[in-house]
Amino acid sequence: MAERAGISKGGLVYTFATKDALVLAILEREIARFQDAVRRRLGDAQADPVEWALAYIDEALGEDDATTQKAAFLVTALVHAPEMLEPVRRHYDALLEPLRSNRAPVGEVRQALLAVEGAFLLRGFGLADLTEDEHQSILRHARKSVVAASGKSTARRSVKPQGQS
Repeated sequence: MAERAGISKGGLVYTFATKDALVLAILEREIARFQDAVRRRLGDAQADPVEWALAYIDEALGEDDATTQKAAFLVTALVHAPEMLEPVRRHYDALLEPLRSNRAPVGEVRQALLAVEGAFLLRGFGLADLTEDEHQSILRHARKSVVAASGKSTARRSVKPQGQS
């Protein structure tokens, strides 16, 4: 791994004293990458929770299966070390905080995002044998639910394949 990253094994061990510390750093980087991608989808506009949820789901739809599996693996790698799950907790707090209301459409948007994340975690933990097509179907259904709840046009935030702007 150190060789592929272009650093010595000693440099890797100096920077990351334990395997958990290395996995945590990779997890934090992956969370930041995903959040940045969602922000890029939104552009400079101030987004309401519904627009943000649509961008979040669209980014998840645009992820390839290998990227999704890597992110799920990173979360599962830290289950044995609950004190290291703080970046994941912060991610979910930020995701769900604007959606704490049960009023429409916020309550429906929250339910759709919980379905998206539930499928991701069930698949990642190996608790549900979902194919990539089944996972994508859940994401598309969640997106339709958010659009229906908000009354917004689906054309406003379309799904972009990964790597395209």
